[in-house]
Amino acid sequence: MTDQPLFRPWGVVDPRFWAGAEADEPTAGSPAENAVAVDDPTTVSDGVAGQLAEIQAAAAVDLARANILAEELDATTTAARGEAHIETIRIREVRAYLTLLTGHHESAVAWYLHVVRLHADLHGPEHPETDLAVRRAYSMWKALPAPDAARVAGGLIEVFTEVKGAGIRAVPRMREHLQQLLENRDPVPRGSAC
Repeated sequence: MTDQPLFRPWGVVDPRFWAGAEADEPTAGSPAENAVAVDDPTTVSDGVAGQLAEIQAAAAVDLARANILAEELDATTTAARGEAHIETIRIREVRAYLTLLTGHHESAVAWYLHVVRLHADLHGPEHPETDLAVRRAYSMWKALPAPDAARVAGGLIEVFTEVKGAGIRAVPRMREHLQQLLENRDPVPRGSAC
């Protein structure tokens, strides 16, 4: 793979994306204090951060293998932590991204919307993590081919309206972009069956 980012609308996909911003923050205090942080539902453990890095490395050379690793990590983390934990959410963000890379746009949208809801439930609708999840979902949607974007827009608008916060600010932009997509559709050629 080249030195180019994997997905430009989100910016540079670096290790902080795969592990989350929390993985880069230094921890202070005694080992007992650090152990408590591992159980914090808003903190990614070093173990999961390492596994996410392995998935990133696999995605660079074998997308199918990366998907398998992400699915396995999702299953074990969800069983151990539940859905209302940042580790589960980070893994599902990666699964959404990997699904998008495979070209399964409707499934990718479903994953992204799931992640937006999980962030809103864990952090609240106005939290920066929820805002970021909304921006990622919006950027992904805007990069879709026009027919796919038009087909899945309703689900995104519904969830963004439900979540509020950054979601409610994204809805007018989505509607404007959707209107442009619909106006720029190629007309049906004459003589073709409708």
